[in-house]
Amino acid sequence: MIVLTLRLFFISTFRITTNSMEASLEPGDFIVVNKFLFSRQEPLNIPLTSIEIPFFTWAGSSQPEKNSVIVFKFPEGRKDDFSNPSYVKRLIALPGDTVKIEAGVVYVNGKKSPLPEHLKKKKIKPRSENNSQLFPGYDDWNEDWYGPLYIPKKGDTISLNISNYLQWEEVISKERGDTSLTILGHKFLLNGKEINSYIVQNDYYFVLGDNRDNSLDSRFWGYVPYDYIIGEVSFIYWSVNPFSTGFFPDLKFNRFFKAVN
Repeated sequence: MIVLTLRLFFISTFRITTNSMEASLEPGDFIVVNKFLFSRQEPLNIPLTSIEIPFFTWAGSSQPEKNSVIVFKFPEGRKDDFSNPSYVKRLIALPGDTVKIEAGVVYVNGKKSPLPEHLKKKKIKPRSENNSQLFPGYDDWNEDWYGPLYIPKKGDTISLNISNYLQWEEVISKERGDTSLTILGHKFLLNGKEINSYIVQNDYYFVLGDNRDNSLDSRFWGYVPYDYIIGEVSFIYWSVNPFSTGFFPDLKFNRFFKAVN
């Protein structure tokens, strides 16, 4: 019962399966995540099942901090969808911040963002090599020349226009549930009603992988809503070679109980 209570309310464990956070986290690492730091207000599932326990809230003891490593539900799913996978990334910008990447260097509010230890960055894409698949869809950005992009905070009033429609359409549609934001000529219609602005109802965050050349992160799919954040990564408690064969896996003892910074 004690273990079950801890897993429900205080901590979770996750296994790293990709190299998007190398060298901070490697495939085969098992991590402990502190879920009690941040306030939550949602149903939870009994571990390893899709069975929900009653709705509850807790206040939390802190707010997400820049440069911390967090676990969150993938933003394209619902926060209460049990099948929605969990992601691990580094939190780069907070609600109200502005992010810009120039030649692979990240700036937040005009100041150079501190580099994670052992940041994985191999090459810089030329500015002329555009990638229209990035969020929010501007055709003159790429992974190393990105922004500026504003990170919305709760209470912001967003003025809508044709040039920023792609940036705000998904935010508005998700916050309003089964509603739709559409364009008719130069008019914006929310469920058929014309609007010229929108008040943001949630706080949002911007995340990046430490392995910047091989990471699907906020550059590709946009903002992380506050209520999608599960918790902050504390440490690696176990690590195995993901390519080991046989009944007994190759253990990476040098990574046992290693703090994640």
